[in-house]
Amino acid sequence: MTTPYRKEVIPLFTVSYIHHSARRTGEYLSSLLDSATLHGVDFRLISADAHQGRGAARWLDVELHATKEHGYPHADTAEALGAVELTLDSVIGHEVQGFGSVAGGFLTDAHAILEGLALSLRLSVQADTLGLPDSHFALDSRDRAT
Repeated sequence: MTTPYRKEVIPLFTVSYIHHSARRTGEYLSSLLDSATLHGVDFRLISADAHQGRGAARWLDVELHATKEHGYPHADTAEALGAVELTLDSVIGHEVQGFGSVAGGFLTDAHAILEGLALSLRLSVQADTLGLPDSHFALDSRDRAT
């Protein structure tokens, strides 16, 4: 006999807190990339999403755009690829509050866009003991009042 499917939820305040922590980490990475490249290339954070898989698997998917700054029409956005490697090493150990700390990362995709380059990165996150206790939170077992 199979067990019935039981839907489990994560409290909204926890999801919101982790979303903002992931966004702050993405902004930190973007500012590091901005400082690591030559003038004329600007990094803009597009999205930073926190994910948790089975067990302790956690990661952040970060999407950035490397574009030419206003007034630098001949800037080379391809140098952004080299800056990513340097920056990923320096972001290791950065704390994602309530989720863990960055343990490593790699470039998952880079493709041309009209303004320059779109970069997708995946940052592996090592769960802290003070982070989320489990990937699932049980539903309220009380009966609804009718």
